Amino acid sequence: MNRFQYLLKRYTESKEYSLHGAIWMLLAGIAFAGINVITPLITEYYLITSSWIAFYQYLFALLFMAPFFLKLGIKRILYTHHFMTHFWRILVAVIGIQFWVYALSIQFPIGEGVALLMTSPLFASLGAFLFLRERFTAPRVIATILGFIGAIIILAPNQKNFNHAAIYPLLAALFWALHALLMKHLSDKDHPLTMVSYLYLLMVPINLFIALTDNFSHLPDHLFIPNIALLLLLLLLGFLTAIAQYAVAKAYSHADVIFIQPFDYFKLPLNTFLGFIIFGWAVTLQFWFGAFMMVSALLAISYFEIRKPAQDEVINR
Repeated sequence: MNRFQYLLKRYTESKEYSLHGAIWMLLAGIAFAGINVITPLITEYYLITSSWIAFYQYLFALLFMAPFFLKLGIKRILYTHHFMTHFWRILVAVIGIQFWVYALSIQFPIGEGVALLMTSPLFASLGAFLFLRERFTAPRVIATILGFIGAIIILAPNQKNFNHAAIYPLLAALFWALHALLMKHLSDKDHPLTMVSYLYLLMVPINLFIALTDNFSHLPDHLFIPNIALLLLLLLLGFLTAIAQYAVAKAYSHADVIFIQPFDYFKLPLNTFLGFIIFGWAVTLQFWFGAFMMVSALLAISYFEIRKPAQDEVINR
């Protein structure tokens, strides 16, 4: 068996390196791209704050997931011995979502925003070593450093056109990395639908509380009722969110964090293209250089993490 055949076998049969996980992550990226386009369109044409968008987005996502919950049985899918872990996972997810939706609502270019969100795997890689006891080899250290250098190049902090709103995608990336680590920790303990159901059941009231108490809102601090046109867009957001979140949960249940993350980078060119076509948000050559450095570093670490076990096994034969 040559190396290609061996790696292909590992991809298709191993829980750590599964093509099923890659496909689920690609599906999630497509759904998230739709969300990233619809959100700024909503704030451009309708008077609604980011906190209310987040509330309705996950409220409707919960409604779309409800038939699956009822079919499997509410008691069955909510059964867990790790409720507090779910609670902390959802809390950090809510914080990350609020930062990201706010960035989109103030028309931060989605291509640049998604590129900065890609620092999340860097945070997750470090966290996987610290909390999940995954290997942290020399290539992984180098990739983490180069990845953050790529993010700095994208930010271009010394240029006059530096957008201070970039802090919001970065904060979202940090909190979503924490969420990803907690998801991975729970992936072999609870069913993906259990993780998704707790996400929505707890996230909806938290988002409602934030929307009602948003001191920076230009809307009254009472329940915001959308009109028919806005309601349809929010329903579409909820539908795409339900698909995306379930796909992410399935991806992490099929494969290791370090293997899965590179397939999430497909959303960078997709979001950048959609941002240019729909909003006219062009990116610079410096952006692509920084993004290339970031993606290359993280792809390299995945290659070394997969290649090393293969070499070790060949040597031991």
